[in-house]
Amino acid sequence: MGFRRPDLAEIARAVAYRTARARGGRALHKDGASFSATLRVVDHPRLGVPALDEPGEREALVRLSRATSLTKSLPDVLGLAVRLPGGGGAGGDLDILMSTSTWPRWMPFPSLGFSSSVYSTLISYDHPDGPLRLLAVPAERGRRISADLDSLVAAVADRPLEFALGVDHARRHPLGRLVVHTPLPCDAGEPRGYDPIFNGHPALRPYGWLRTARAGAYAGSRNARAAGDRPVPGGDRRPAQPVEAGARTP
Repeated sequence: MGFRRPDLAEIARAVAYRTARARGGRALHKDGASFSATLRVVDHPRLGVPALDEPGEREALVRLSRATSLTKSLPDVLGLAVRLPGGGGAGGDLDILMSTSTWPRWMPFPSLGFSSSVYSTLISYDHPDGPLRLLAVPAERGRRISADLDSLVAAVADRPLEFALGVDHARRHPLGRLVVHTPLPCDAGEPRGYDPIFNGHPALRPYGWLRTARAGAYAGSRNARAAGDRPVPGGDRRPAQPVEAGARTP
């Protein structure tokens, strides 16, 4: 009987599935909050992705989250997930997932606040112009918004949270501005989980084995959430109704 090389996608799928089932939701970034947002694209060298290339405004969904759900007083790797409806391949959605990072930008790094660290896609995209990552930098680095999700929702309801988006590769350049402005109710912000593999674009494809591993991990997490008594998405701290700008949540 010959030895069969372990399949990377199968391993990643199994690990993510078991982790997600044990956590009663996602394998990572289980706790988060969802918001309506506006993406303002500036004129820049084209990436081959119309939703990111055409100057102007388009609506987006955003989820800000904690990776490990550690005690909120402790640093955690924070997540910024962006969904552009209709912005992916074949008219599907485009999901972009970023995490707080340090240098080098593929290294996730814990942060104490949603407005104090740089976010990166971590994994490079295989692009005709060379490998690239997408970055998001809080526009007001001095604004204090802790990693506590309830505080985040209240802060965004009081005043939008803005990020400067950029492209990190041989030709670094700005991409636009992401304005996160309205907290969403629990049943409206996330009809399905964010998935940059399923909701991708042909011009933005993670490199070979990384794509394989990530695809397996996301598939395992999706399967766990759909299996048996499906958990409520996300454990999100979101108000029952959208919060008007200028109003504080209780």
